[in-house]
Amino acid sequence: MTTSQEPRPRPDLVAAIHADQAARQQAADEAAAPERERFNAGLARDAALFGTPGWSRLSEARQARVARYEAERAERGAA
Repeated sequence: MTTSQEPRPRPDLVAAIHADQAARQQAADEAAAPERERFNAGLARDAALFGTPGWSRLSEARQARVARYEAERAERGAA
């Protein structure tokens, strides 16, 4: 059998596989939502410390994470 004679996947099978993958991804996103919201709430609390003595007590890594969170939030607001 040459490559031109190989059977091609059926469109309905491909669509079913894509639908299943999308459903699994949506379920995973929904399951992760509470933890993601808690994490983002912590970043927002830390962002509120900017310009206060509390900000200097955050690690450099945490300050960078907060800065990235704020930049992404600003981009989403501008979009």
